[in-house]
Amino acid sequence: MTDAQLEAAAEIRRLAEEFERDDEAAFRRSRIVCWLVVAVVTILTLGLLGLGGNVISLGILWLVIVGLTWIGYYQSSRRQRHQTSRLRELADRWLEASPGAASPGETGAAARPD
Repeated sequence: MTDAQLEAAAEIRRLAEEFERDDEAAFRRSRIVCWLVVAVVTILTLGLLGLGGNVISLGILWLVIVGLTWIGYYQSSRRQRHQTSRLRELADRWLEASPGAASPGETGAAARPD
């Protein structure tokens, strides 16, 4: 069972590393989209200001749109990083649990990962 557990832990670690690489690429694309949204909203806001729009209303609208865009990005990336780190921690716990790590009086429940 220990060999199977170590093999599973190694596979989970590889999976976590793959997720981290994929996540970073997705985060980079998401940041690009966020900056594009900021640019488009800024250009539109400046255009409406040039046409005589209300500065306060357009400023608040700009802040809300840009704020929601970045808040969405940060919450999504934080959640994804947390999930990936939990996967890596599970693999690390399994890899650290070697056959000699448990004391003779311990049962298997104490060494079993969550």
